[in-house]
Amino acid sequence: MKKDKRNIAITIILAATWTCLILAGCAGKEESAAGEEGEIILDSINNPEDQTVPDTQTSTQTTPQVPVAAADETVQSDENQKTPDSDPPENTDSQATTDSGSLYEQFLRNETTVLAADSILTEEYRTPILEKGRSYTFTELGQAISAYFLNPEYTDRTSYTSAQYAYVNSPDNTSAQILLIKFIGLNIYSKDDDSYAIVAIKEDNGQLYATAEYECWARSETLAYRNGILNDYGSSGAGDHYSGISALLSDGTVTPIYTTETLYGWWTSYINDAAYQEVFGQDTEPGEFIVSINTIGEEIYYQYDIGECTEELKILCETYIDRCQQEQGINWASDEEIQHAVKARCDKLGIGYDTINQNPEITWNPLD
Repeated sequence: MKKDKRNIAITIILAATWTCLILAGCAGKEESAAGEEGEIILDSINNPEDQTVPDTQTSTQTTPQVPVAAADETVQSDENQKTPDSDPPENTDSQATTDSGSLYEQFLRNETTVLAADSILTEEYRTPILEKGRSYTFTELGQAISAYFLNPEYTDRTSYTSAQYAYVNSPDNTSAQILLIKFIGLNIYSKDDDSYAIVAIKEDNGQLYATAEYECWARSETLAYRNGILNDYGSSGAGDHYSGISALLSDGTVTPIYTTETLYGWWTSYINDAAYQEVFGQDTEPGEFIVSINTIGEEIYYQYDIGECTEELKILCETYIDRCQQEQGINWASDEEIQHAVKARCDKLGIGYDTINQNPEITWNPLD
């Protein structure tokens, strides 16, 4: 029995000794590690250029919302970004709701309204599409467009077929962003055609305004580009075509830069019908005779082209041209004069002359 107790005692002593040795070794390792870490920190302070930032990956979940096509932006480096001198306001939610993109999205979701601005076009030959000063939700805007264009005498449909939206900048201020909404399927030219109307919406001090409206159909089209330039095309008949360039300015209004009405053949009689009848008579067709009427700002410039006419017709056309100058006071302009006038018009509107020939495409997004 004594021998067993002695063995137990020896075992306990050996176990205690082994435990102490293990603990001592661990403590030594921790002190060594701490020493090495301290050396690394000091080295990084003294040599900051040797530091490397580890790659990190983050994932976020966002609530689906109406997408916003952001304006073209140039990314600035951190060195060029300024830090505010004071802390930001506590009420960040109110700032978010006044952001133009956010307001546009709210309108597309029927959560806010637009006000029909005084700049909405009114014409003597038709009633206004939108009532100036009245507020419209997105649904109400679509209803007003449909009610105006869909005549119950010609169709049973009471609503447009689809809608799209896009964002554009303005050529006179590239930081401005304007929302365009396209309502498609309005039977402007014929039943069940794809004619459409576009409404321009501009944010100003937390309020949205419907500032402009135009239609496109089989004999009239306006192509909008991301820089706010609009190319216009149309026809009033087989020999009466028009084209031109307009600008969607930063205040949301559409302003013409220049328009050109091109007359072919006997349509040139619009300039001076009496002289035309005397020169060409009833049986002579002027053929390739062309007259262009260019409206640039408040000025009108006339041009002619007889390059493709026969020699016999050229004599008659030149007689008609002289009669128009003498009797109508028309001063026929050169290409250089037209170009100079267009440049002056661009300068007056604050638009770069080169911009009007740039056509960056925009993306039309569907609306359910």
